[in-house]
Amino acid sequence: MSKIVDDFEKNLNDLDSELDNIQKCAQEILQKVENSFSYPYSISSVTNELNVLLLATQHFEKRAKSFGVTSLTTNSTTAASTDIKAINEPGRLNTMVEEKKLAVDALNQESKRIADNAKAAYQLQ
Repeated sequence: MSKIVDDFEKNLNDLDSELDNIQKCAQEILQKVENSFSYPYSISSVTNELNVLLLATQHFEKRAKSFGVTSLTTNSTTAASTDIKAINEPGRLNTMVEEKKLAVDALNQESKRIADNAKAAYQLQ
């Protein structure tokens, strides 16, 4: 059981790191778009970077699902987490998983918003 918990904890840590990288990438793209009035940022560059971001997000979702994160539950006999407190606080792991899902959804929405803004800016040119 300990090996399963350790493996799952490692997988969650890997997913957390991957999500952090995705968020950083999205922030960089957003900054480039916001600064595009001062520093030119071609629509093809925006499109390419958004495509890479979308692929990274899809890869993250597939990995999360393959690790069972989207359907994970905890009960009194099983627990896994990236935080030892989750073992002692029933439902905390579910909260962490839901927060990750919300972060991915927010990232997808932000990616769409950036793409829409880039398309609108391109059409104005």
